[in-house]
Amino acid sequence: MGSQVARLWAAVLLLAALYSCEEAAVSVRPPTPNSCLFEAGAIFEAPPITCRPLVACDGEQILKAYLKINEACRIKASERLQAREYFLYRVNYWQDDHAFLFNNVIESHANHMVVQDAERLMQLPAKLVDELNLKLLIYSIESGRTQDALLLYTTMKHQWKPSQLLDEIERNPSGVNEVLVLHVLDFARALPIKTVRVELYKALVGVLRRHRLNGSYASLVYAGDVVAIFTAQKDKDTYLSAPYGVVLHRLRNELRQLQFDFNVWVANKFPRHYTQFLTEIFFFVPQTWSAIDRRRLFEIASMFKAKGHRYQVIEVFLKYAKQYDRPYVAKLVETLPTLALEVDNLRRTVEQTGNHKNEVDRIKAIQDRFSTTSWNRRNYRAYLHIMRTQGKFGKKYLAMESKG
Repeated sequence: MGSQVARLWAAVLLLAALYSCEEAAVSVRPPTPNSCLFEAGAIFEAPPITCRPLVACDGEQILKAYLKINEACRIKASERLQAREYFLYRVNYWQDDHAFLFNNVIESHANHMVVQDAERLMQLPAKLVDELNLKLLIYSIESGRTQDALLLYTTMKHQWKPSQLLDEIERNPSGVNEVLVLHVLDFARALPIKTVRVELYKALVGVLRRHRLNGSYASLVYAGDVVAIFTAQKDKDTYLSAPYGVVLHRLRNELRQLQFDFNVWVANKFPRHYTQFLTEIFFFVPQTWSAIDRRRLFEIASMFKAKGHRYQVIEVFLKYAKQYDRPYVAKLVETLPTLALEVDNLRRTVEQTGNHKNEVDRIKAIQDRFSTTSWNRRNYRAYLHIMRTQGKFGKKYLAMESKG
């Protein structure tokens, strides 16, 4: 009986001990678990906890270990977030760096590419190089870059014939016009070898004919360039007569119709070439001279910019007036006052531009030529007085003339 009582008390004591241990463990509860413990890279080893049977567990020690682990987890999570954000910033920044570095590489590689292109060009067939040089030569001529064209032509390994050059120029999609012909003439004048220059002039005749430019001012410029080259009659008939004859007919015809625009424009734009042919342009047969309104015709003298042109046309008009109108005093009185006014205007221009002795002497010589015959004693001053007192068309229209 006593042994059974002893065993019963032992069981009661054991149950009491177990209950006190569980109560102690439950009385101290850890904080709420943090989600950082479950994130990637947040795995820590569990702290060693000793909990012997029949002995109450040390909850404070367990809580400290847990707090330590939780704090380390939070720090690690913050470091990972900062590293991720910094990495994204560096990625964007590196992209700009890559673009900058890539441009630097391209610029540094440019010189190397030039060398590579030079090596490639050196390996091109010679025929292709000649074709490129020819195209550059044609473009230089067409654009009026005469010096560049001359340098290219004189340094070409295989020089093209003038006829071949003109064939290439005629293939211009824009067509051949007066300006293009003028550029070709500039190139022809610059050629140092006369035989090549003559061949180019000869080939240019066909270009003017095919493109209907014989009546243009370009033909007059061409004629002025070649008149001293083609001296033989056969050469004149072949290479000069056709283009010059057409433009000369146009200039004369417009002059006789009292249409001065084309003549004045050509004279002011190409004074040297117009001077070469002025005497032939201002040529009048008796029928034409008598039919034309000479008072209007004489007005062209003041339209020229060059004093030399004004001198020439006045002298030509005086020559024809003496030649055709000498027997007709009334006709001289009607027309020469207008010419006297043109001489007076020229005299004023000479005074305003230096009053050079040779020009003044030439004016005086022209004034003396107004005395035509012994029976017509009117001189230059008399005709000028008529112009000032009676006007060009008589006293009836003097007031109208003064108003312009």
